[in-house]
Amino acid sequence: MDNLFNELMESIFIKSGLSLAKIEYIEESYEISTSLYIAHKPNSDYFIYLYLPEKALPFVANDIQINLLSILKNDVGSMNVLSGESVTISSSFEKNATLIILTSKEEYSQNNVEKQAISIEEDPYFFKKQILVVPPQYLEVISNSFSKHRQDYTTYLENLISDPQVFNEFMNSSLLGMSNKAIEYSFAAKLYEKLPFLVLSVEKSTPGDLQKNIDSSLTESQRKQCEVLLKLEVDNLSNWFAEIVKEDNDV
Repeated sequence: MDNLFNELMESIFIKSGLSLAKIEYIEESYEISTSLYIAHKPNSDYFIYLYLPEKALPFVANDIQINLLSILKNDVGSMNVLSGESVTISSSFEKNATLIILTSKEEYSQNNVEKQAISIEEDPYFFKKQILVVPPQYLEVISNSFSKHRQDYTTYLENLISDPQVFNEFMNSSLLGMSNKAIEYSFAAKLYEKLPFLVLSVEKSTPGDLQKNIDSSLTESQRKQCEVLLKLEVDNLSNWFAEIVKEDNDV
């Protein structure tokens, strides 16, 4: 599953216009073997990403982030460049670096992973930190749905998060009975929450466009009533409403 998440994150970094490099990260003492990514845009923030198993979370605030800082400062030049220019570490690195960790709670784990994630994010040392926890019941749905959109994850996320029908389905779903679409939406929403460089494109509209949409949704009678209402002075509004109420009561 971490391969899908890594592929997803690679695509998001690149589509966001960031230079991206990676290196293999191994912590034998914690039985960790994963890919470590660093993304950067000139005169902008640094973003470090890796997928970690739940069992590694208790060690993030101490050993792991210290080791990550050492690797990035000393070995960044040997990292494999995936996009853009080689990433270099500037003097402002430590003040402008965000560590992004994606993890999944183990199915039968009794640990409060969400509480652990909050504790890590509140740790003030070394990096700013964002932890994205994926519930185990989400994994199969995410794998099946997102794997169909490998050509353009970012566009898929934008379409998903801006779909009002899926949003309503998500809002009306219970935690124990979420539909597949609601699970997809929940995961997409977490990505937008945790990744500060992931932005949603908003179509520009003009007052004319808005008025056209309003007019098209009204009947001829409703449009005429709106025109009358807009021409009324404030002092005449109460009389106008009284007439409307009287007409309704007479029907």
